[in-house]
Amino acid sequence: MMTTQTTPVDATRQERYGVTRRKNITITESSHRQIEEWAEENGAYFSVAIETLALIGLGVEDAALLPRLVGNTVERVFQRQFHRLAKLLAVTAIAAAESNLKVDALLLQLIRREAAVDPDRFVQNMTVSSDPTERLDARIRQMRDDMKAMIHAQAIAQLKPSLEDVLLLLDWAESMPGGAEVDGDG
Repeated sequence: MMTTQTTPVDATRQERYGVTRRKNITITESSHRQIEEWAEENGAYFSVAIETLALIGLGVEDAALLPRLVGNTVERVFQRQFHRLAKLLAVTAIAAAESNLKVDALLLQLIRREAAVDPDRFVQNMTVSSDPTERLDARIRQMRDDMKAMIHAQAIAQLKPSLEDVLLLLDWAESMPGGAEVDGDG
């Protein structure tokens, strides 16, 4: 007598693990290798592969197995892409922190230099008024705004080819059967 599967095909991983049981089995090296190859070809975890192959052997229709395989594959791809995104965000955060520290160091050096040149008036010399009638201060603020715009444009121009390369690489990886590892470190 064949039993029907009680886990809904759209069940989450947590729901699915809540209704499965851990089993320890012994199989031959040859069987292990074949199941592992089948799992890799289908982008599935070993446990999903062994369960799917067992159900196929029991005569369960392929259409009933497909949602589990697809769900497992989507989960693996999502995990792989999530780690890549997290890595990119971490690299970005590190670069931003580095830039902030460099600017901080430059600002401190500028303040030190100004203090050495005119110790009694360096605070007054460093202060830039926001009063539009102060022509020199207005020119200083305009120069700052122009520099910010120029640096922003340079950063975008510098990052754009890198981002385009990353997007092309991710598109290529998604087009590969079973996905592909983009980075060389695992």
